[in-house]
Amino acid sequence: MPKQKFLLGKKVATQPTDLVLRSSLPQWVVRVLRQSGIKRMSVIAALSDEQLLKVPGIGRQSLKLIRDEIRRITDLKKQGSTQH
Repeated sequence: MPKQKFLLGKKVATQPTDLVLRSSLPQWVVRVLRQSGIKRMSVIAALSDEQLLKVPGIGRQSLKLIRDEIRRITDLKKQGSTQH
């Protein structure tokens, strides 16, 4: 009988995730975004600053945090693609 393989623990992500929940944004920003139906960083990246500021609970401070996080994720993706 062949041995069965079991995966223990979490799966290892090969690329940075697109989920807002997995970002390094403060939890209060994540909560505001998710309450507005925004679950992916790629959706946020496609929005203009003016559109984001119309989201209830998003102001100048949270906008800066969001844009910084998008830049960080973009940089990680670039580093990951150059390491192959």
